Amino acid sequence: MDLIIFDNDGTLSDSERMNCTVTSDILVSYGFEKYTPDYTMKHLAGMSMPIVKEMLEEEYQTTLPDNFIQEFIDRVTEQIPLQLQPVTGAVEAVKKLSASFKICVASNGEPENVEACIETIGLMPIFGRDKVYTKSLVSRGKPSPELFLYAANRMNAVPERTFVIEDTVSGVRAGVAAGMHVLGITAVSHHPQETREQLLSLGAKRVFVSWSEITDYI
Repeated sequence: MDLIIFDNDGTLSDSERMNCTVTSDILVSYGFEKYTPDYTMKHLAGMSMPIVKEMLEEEYQTTLPDNFIQEFIDRVTEQIPLQLQPVTGAVEAVKKLSASFKICVASNGEPENVEACIETIGLMPIFGRDKVYTKSLVSRGKPSPELFLYAANRMNAVPERTFVIEDTVSGVRAGVAAGMHVLGITAVSHHPQETREQLLSLGAKRVFVSWSEITDYI
């Protein structure tokens, strides 16, 4: 293997709950009452905000406010310095693996938020801004394979010699569709056994509960 592609939210940064809580707050304020934090976590985790917007508008035959995505970006940006922590073991794992592999980040998050997360958890000097890729660079985010294929191309790697490390259904689907070797992680999952079974059923090669297990496996 030549390249490791890391997801960010829920994989490197323990930010999935924060993102889903912000999304829930916004959607409930718009009248989407069923989108509690838990419901949002279960049904929207890992999705890009343009896809969330598109899905809700189609489901409810409505149009969300033009500033929906910007409101999400602004609110998450406020929360990152207040509550963001790295997933346990993630920083150490990236530093260790970077000695032997090319590495990059490929995230469905908004560019401003992803960069702020990577900076806050102290990994920007390891990755560099030029190796943090987001769905804004492609026409469709995960579960489409476009972002992973874009990242591999930029890193001069082929899919079959690339690891993808993911924590969500959409991410695993994208990695499998890209023809990459997908590993799952449930370190911050609120339903780890259920998540493990889902990720394996979608084609993840292995699913781990900790970063130390992943580095040992690789």
